[in-house]
Amino acid sequence: MSRRNAELRWRDIISITVGLAIGICAFSLAGPRLLTKLTGVEGTFRAEQCRSQEDYDGVPRRACVGSFTAADGSFTIHRIAAEELFEADPAGPVASRVGGPSAEEAVRPGLMSLAPLLGIGLLGFAYPLWALIAGTRDLLTRRRRR
Repeated sequence: MSRRNAELRWRDIISITVGLAIGICAFSLAGPRLLTKLTGVEGTFRAEQCRSQEDYDGVPRRACVGSFTAADGSFTIHRIAAEELFEADPAGPVASRVGGPSAEEAVRPGLMSLAPLLGIGLLGFAYPLWALIAGTRDLLTRRRRR
């Protein structure tokens, strides 16, 4: 019986580790973009060069590189990539935000583009949190019985 409990614990440890890794990875990818979307410098992105690329659904999109000009005119970044893939080459300036004058990526305002990544991160942390609560509850129950 104790061997079976040990096997279950190892499976739990592995799934907790995988859940934590997924959560940490998703939030480390979403965190900087979220920070830029919320606190970044507002301005406009102008596409200068675009190339075809398929998105995660296999739909052809356009990945663009161009320039960013801050809304207050305080700085311009001459070579910057757009975070978002476009359906077609942007005809004019696109509202964007950057983290500062040395940014390498312009992000579009709004949180919807980060929703899937944040959702994956939350789901990744859900099982380890549940397992921690259940394990603590079981430990306290065993101590009370002794």
